Amino acid sequence: MENETDLTVKECKTRMRRAAIARRKTVGEAERTEAGKKLMNQVQKLVSHGKHATDAFPSDTNTEANAANGDRCNVSLSVGASVAAYVSMGTEVPTLPLLEWLLSQELRVLVPRLGRGRDIGWSEYSGENGLQEMPRNAAGGLRPKEPYGKVLGAQAIEEATIVFIPAFAIDLDGLRLGRGGGWYDQVLGFCRPDALKIGVCWDWEFIDQYGAVPRESHDIPVDAVVTDKRIIGISKKNLAINGSAN
Repeated sequence: MENETDLTVKECKTRMRRAAIARRKTVGEAERTEAGKKLMNQVQKLVSHGKHATDAFPSDTNTEANAANGDRCNVSLSVGASVAAYVSMGTEVPTLPLLEWLLSQELRVLVPRLGRGRDIGWSEYSGENGLQEMPRNAAGGLRPKEPYGKVLGAQAIEEATIVFIPAFAIDLDGLRLGRGGGWYDQVLGFCRPDALKIGVCWDWEFIDQYGAVPRESHDIPVDAVVTDKRIIGISKKNLAINGSAN
């Protein structure tokens, strides 16, 4: 049986999620399209191809001093390295420009295959034309488009150097407010220890406070946040990753 604290946390998350959705619905289509391009541009500052990034983020940006003087986090990926991302849906910041750019860098791009409910699976993204519309879930909610190709198991994410994760809110602890299904709570447990976990949200959804997102025991914080306007380092992780070809 759920205790009172659990119910309070869940109720708080539900209220936050509803408020986020209401705010997102005020974004016009033109602004949404532009945000997708800007998101891609931000990731380009972080990910270099065959060399260290020249405009990577400080690993701790909680103050202006840290933003200027924090350790640098450089991510260098070689041809064939794996990156896990997702196909945006509904009111999320569009990720198709990002997915297309990652693919153009000759990276292996994994996106979710949701299957039944909380089943974890992945497929390789081959381009927008390789995506299919999915029926709504049992509760009538939207589901993201999925590739036509082979379904890979949950362990496929173990090969990913970078993992992009959707969020409705992220705070200074790196805790994120997800869609509520618990899918990514399971997924992050399969990530390799040195994988860079990057939360993606609208810029106003990053909360510059500690403890703003209610925490549950299974929550795994992200290492960084990318919005349509900026890159925010959360953890002390200072990576110089060289992803290898499969």
